[in-house]
This record gives sequence, C-alpha cells and structure tokens, in this order.
Amino acid sequence: MFRILGNTHRACDGPRRREVLRIGGLAALGLGLPQLLGRGACAASAQEGFGRAKSCVLIYLFGGPSQIDLFDLKPEAPEQFRGEFRPIATATPGMDLCEHLPRLARRSEDFCLIRSMRHEHPRHGWGLYYMLTGKKHSRPDLDAPPTPDDFPGPGALISHLLPRSDGAPAAVTLPRWNRFNDLPDAYAGERGGFLGSAFDPWLVRSSSPEGIDFEPDVMTLPPDVGPGRIEGRRRLLKRLDARLDQLAAQGEVRDQLVQRAFALIGSTGVRRAFRLDEESEAIRARYGRHPFGQGLLLARRLVEAGTRLVQVNWHDDGSDVKSPFWDTHQDNFGSLRERLVPPLDQGLSSFLEDLSARGLLDETLVVVMGEFGRTPRVGQVVMNTATDGNGRDHWPHAYTVLVAGGGVRGGSVFGATDARAAEVVDAPVSPPDLQATVLHLLGIDPATLITDRLGRAHRVSEGSPVFGILR
Repeated sequence: MFRILGNTHRACDGPRRREVLRIGGLAALGLGLPQLLGRGACAASAQEGFGRAKSCVLIYLFGGPSQIDLFDLKPEAPEQFRGEFRPIATATPGMDLCEHLPRLARRSEDFCLIRSMRHEHPRHGWGLYYMLTGKKHSRPDLDAPPTPDDFPGPGALISHLLPRSDGAPAAVTLPRWNRFNDLPDAYAGERGGFLGSAFDPWLVRSSSPEGIDFEPDVMTLPPDVGPGRIEGRRRLLKRLDARLDQLAAQGEVRDQLVQRAFALIGSTGVRRAFRLDEESEAIRARYGRHPFGQGLLLARRLVEAGTRLVQVNWHDDGSDVKSPFWDTHQDNFGSLRERLVPPLDQGLSSFLEDLSARGLLDETLVVVMGEFGRTPRVGQVVMNTATDGNGRDHWPHAYTVLVAGGGVRGGSVFGATDARAAEVVDAPVSPPDLQATVLHLLGIDPATLITDRLGRAHRVSEGSPVFGILR
C-alpha cells in the first residue's frame, strides 16, 4: 500500500533564511554565489570530458575483489603469488583478463582498467568510506555506521547538486546497503551525511525471494486509490502543512520525503522502469537470472528513465561469514570461480553490450569498484587471522577499478603495478582522484563547495580528475 516513511529531525538540506541573509551580506564585500559555491574557480567546464556523462552506474563489489586474480594477472610470478587462474587475451591487444571472464574479455574495447588504485588502510569500513566519499574517515580503526556528520556519499552529492526537474529521486541504491550480515549496521559513506537524510539515495530492495524482481512499496497503490485521490490527498496535505508553520524546522526532512513520494507516484517513466517483465525473456536470460544481472538490467532501465546515479551493490549471496561476498579470506579460487565471477562476467558484459546497442554507453559512466584488493601472496595475513592457506587477505596498496562509457577511453589500461601486483609503479590514482573524475564527467566541478551542519564549507572533492583515462 501507499506509504510515506522517513525521519522527522531537522537536516541541512539547503540554505536557511539566515544563510540567505548572510550571503547577501557577503555580496557587499564582493563575494557572490558563484564564489561562495566554488564554481568557476578552475574553469572546469573548459576541461576535457567535463559533463560528458548524463548518468553514472556505480557497481560496488563489496568485500574487495582480487586484482591479481581478475584484472591484473601476473603469470610470470611465483605460484604462491599468481595463484590458480591464467590470463586470456581480450579484444584489446596487450590487455589480458582472468580466464573466467571470457564474455567481459570480448567487450574490452568498451572499458578502461585503472590498475594503479591505492590507499593505505586495510579495513572495510574505512576503505568503503574513502572510495565513495573521497574523504578519509576520522575513525580508521572502526567499521563505523552512518552518522549525520559524515561526508555525503555519491548519491547524496548528485541529489543535492544535480536534482531532477520532476522531483523524482536523482539517485537510487539497490538492492541493499553494504554491510556484513553479522554486523548490526551498514557502513558510513553511502548516505546523505551532513546534507541530511532527505538526500539519501532511494534504497530499492528486491521484492522476490530470488532477488530478481523489484517493486518498491512507495510506488504501489491500494486498488481503491487512483491518481485522482492521490492528487486530492496532496492538496489536503498542503493545506494542513500551511497551518503547521511552527513545526517547519522539524518537518523539513518529512516534507522532502513526501514530495519525493508524490513525484514517484506521478512519474510514469520511473514506475515503468521497475517492470522488468516488460523485457523479453531473452534479454533477462542474457543478463542472468540472478540478483546481480537483474539489478544491472534495472539500472539500465532507471538510466533510461532519467536517474542520474544508480549504485548497484553486491547482493546478499548467502556466503559464509568467514569469507563473505568478495572478501575471500578462505577458498579464494573456488569462491571466485564458482560463486562470484560467473554472475559478474555475465551481468557486466551484457550490461555494457546493452548500453552500447541502445546508444547509451557514450553518455553513461560505468564504474566497477571495491574498497581495496587482495594480498599478492596467497595465505598472507594482513588484517584477518581467518585468512587460510587458500585465501587472500585485504590489500589497499594496489588494486584495479574498471571504468567505461561517459567520456572514458575504452580498450585501454591506465597505470601499472610491480611484478606481483603488490605496489603501484606507474600513475598512482587515489580514491579522491577517482571521485573527482566521476564528478567531472557528470558536470560537477570538484572545487564546488557544500556546507555542513555547522555552516563550514567543504569542497566536494579534494582529488584531481584523471584526464589520462578520458577521450
């Protein structure tokens, strides 16, 4: 049935009246809105690739995928480093991939491999926060849950800076927030943070036990409630709100969530995006009848419906708590070969093929990432003593991110690691640099300023766009 849910606390969702007055006062000193917001500081719009992407699909492989087993194989390294998998040639001369990624290998002209990602901390929560926000978490030794003081995640930034004109959510996350099943909370870095919960991405969970269908509750009306009655309820709600001005501060988040709900109900394109049964059986089968494949199919349909950013998180795949998701502390090669790589290869290759066939790849940025890579030496313990002789532990010092479309030069490799995929030896890229690149391609100057709950200004990114991957 139709539901409108949300917190009712005050959030910093935009300039307040006193902030507008303060801006007016600054104008007398020669500081207008463009300077205050940081726009125009580096003439970003004149730089290569700025604004090439209309939307972004961020695919998050929670746990940390192994660079040396998937994207940066080292066949000449000793066996205890190179592991069991062998490289295969791709459609791009000089670019090899894991033998268990044959479909993706045929699509290599679509994407770039950034093999020189690196940071310094081998903890999931810290790495996830850094990768998604471009900021180092203040509590590096904790897998911290979200708080109102966090820097906003990518969906919140997009919702704040590139809102949709029809009021529908600009950012969607599916099918879950990233968290381990034995922890009570999701990790910080995916939500609105100091921008307020009204800017949280819209979380869309699966509506079927198999995880292959999606039908959000907020978009389902009772049989006896038609669009006319919804419009009547909207007018009634507006009249009631006019009598509750004294509660306006507490109701700001609720008001925005209410408006979002009405926008969703009224948006035929967004509602239709969730009707995966409109796709042919051949298309659904090509993506894969698994949560990852169908999530990517939904992402394509949401992009077509105008969603600016879709974050597809790895689903709850029922993996063992000692080696969950892409966190392959045990049975690294068996888990990759049998459980993780097949849906990745099928779903991602089909997604890229579909975007290309529909003329969407040039304007849709695709980013595939995790929070770090895995240890070059099999069985090496860095962070987790549960790592056994067939597993790989956390390794943030060198790992790979795959990027495609939206102004990225396909069929290319950027950066390099040493002979054991242990250290970056050419063109290092930091999480802030990757974040700045995504924002730049979406038409957001990394120097743009946003304010936190105390009125302090923050650049949306401290990184520099990686122009070497752009075309």
